[in-house]
Amino acid sequence: MTSKLALMGAHISRSKMGKLQAYLAQQNGLSIDYGLIDGEILPDFNPEDCVKRLIAEGYHGINVTHPYKQSVYPLVKSPLAEGHEKIGSYNTLRFTEDGILGANTDYSGFKQGYLYRRGDKSPGKVLVCGAGGVGRAIMFALAELGADHLYISDINTAAAQAMADLLVKHGHSATAVTPDEVKVLQNKVDGLVNCTALGMYGKPGTPFDLTALSSPEWAFDAVYVPLKTDFIKACETAGLQCVSGFDLWIFQGIDAYNLFFDASVAATPALIDEALSWLD
Repeated sequence: MTSKLALMGAHISRSKMGKLQAYLAQQNGLSIDYGLIDGEILPDFNPEDCVKRLIAEGYHGINVTHPYKQSVYPLVKSPLAEGHEKIGSYNTLRFTEDGILGANTDYSGFKQGYLYRRGDKSPGKVLVCGAGGVGRAIMFALAELGADHLYISDINTAAAQAMADLLVKHGHSATAVTPDEVKVLQNKVDGLVNCTALGMYGKPGTPFDLTALSSPEWAFDAVYVPLKTDFIKACETAGLQCVSGFDLWIFQGIDAYNLFFDASVAATPALIDEALSWLD
């Protein structure tokens, strides 16, 4: 039996998520049919209506990426993984007879990627730019990894404040800051995190001042296409330990596969090397 899956998002033509899911399925004796649903190029696209149509067409589930992770949240009956509901967004939906189950594997995947690269080192004080879908997941993950404090910046200052309030509500230490404060704060923290779209192909730039990286110990960029953004290149040159967007992508993708099929695939070095060979 072939399971139908898809990625729903915008500007996803370069995504390798389908290739990853198909590779994992093949390695484990399963058959899948994986498609791309790009809401940016479909007229009058509505993510909620799309999910309902996919269920009617017999899909097993979908991966969800920007900008629909929060849009699908109200559709989910219950979480696929404990604790994921607090994030307020889902990137993995599994369709069952009992309703839609959801998970945020950005949250679980980032934690695994961070531990893979940095071991048990504390995140310390962290400056995060971007309070959208992926940012929400990363910040909860950082808080649970033991971050001392999270400074949150977004061009939508209300979103930054809402995220800080949500973290505080859950017992974590966080403060919203303005984009103008980023340059001053970036050398008063231990970690720098980019959860904006800046750095992607077609969206050049960075929220940080790359000419003045002196104090942070580590950095993370959620962007993985290109594999090394200008931000990551500058951080590596400055001697920062880097967690890449690829690290997030591979671990969250494996988590999604495991949740789709009740599997227990691990991120072996051979699997990581194989997936790296697909990217540029």
